[in-house]
Amino acid sequence: MTGATLIWGSTPLVGILSNLPSGVFVFFRVFFAFPFIFYFAVKKAGIREFFYLKPFWPLFLSGIFLGINWIFFFWALNITDISTVVVLYYLGPIISIILAVVFLKEKFNGYILAAVILALTGMVVSNFKGGGIKFDFGIFIALMAAVSYGFLGFFSKIATMYHRAVSVTAWQILISIILTAPFLFLNDFEFTFKTFVIVLIAGVVHTAFALFLWYDSLNFISVSIASVLQYLDIFFAMIFGLFLGQIPSFNQFIGGALIAFAGIVGSRVKK
Repeated sequence: MTGATLIWGSTPLVGILSNLPSGVFVFFRVFFAFPFIFYFAVKKAGIREFFYLKPFWPLFLSGIFLGINWIFFFWALNITDISTVVVLYYLGPIISIILAVVFLKEKFNGYILAAVILALTGMVVSNFKGGGIKFDFGIFIALMAAVSYGFLGFFSKIATMYHRAVSVTAWQILISIILTAPFLFLNDFEFTFKTFVIVLIAGVVHTAFALFLWYDSLNFISVSIASVLQYLDIFFAMIFGLFLGQIPSFNQFIGGALIAFAGIVGSRVKK
């Protein structure tokens, strides 16, 4: 599980090094990941169960939001620093919890309230600079990534009520391929051999292999522990940002810690 979070923590660095527009990068990432994810899903669920699509709408909407989520995420990375993006991005799981309370009538309790307060505090702290709260277009796009991440988690939760999680992931990847394909014609970009290697790694290692590690590790550790470990992404991403000369501020580190703690508290809801 820690290996998966380490790989995902380096994803922002890979996205930046590709020099591709966000929609194009996401297309190649999901395109190269899909064959491996599809094989893994069919092996786990069987071909008949994989193509049993009733109900299809949560699969479809979660796939749409996976694509939108990653487009906003890598777009934000192209216009602001990694630490700002990843700290705000992990507001997403808290948004998922709030959506589940509102629309799925899940119980609202002290854990959820504490998680929301911690997350909002972390967001303010991480963007507090020069005696005021910093807000610019990059932060706005990062917040859009967080919101779409929240909806992704919400619709994924509904989808996994009816389908295996690994099958849901494969359908999300496939739908994201279709969603992002038009960006190949809407954007100008240079596709070199270096770019090919980077997007191949992003698809095979940062998506397919990391997801395999994630699902496989769930055979040995609880979902609660996994929910805690996933927040290592924030700090791994900050560390990898150092390779680009991006040094996280003290406020960003504290804000990230508060949001990570909010996610940990939120993961204790069912327990």
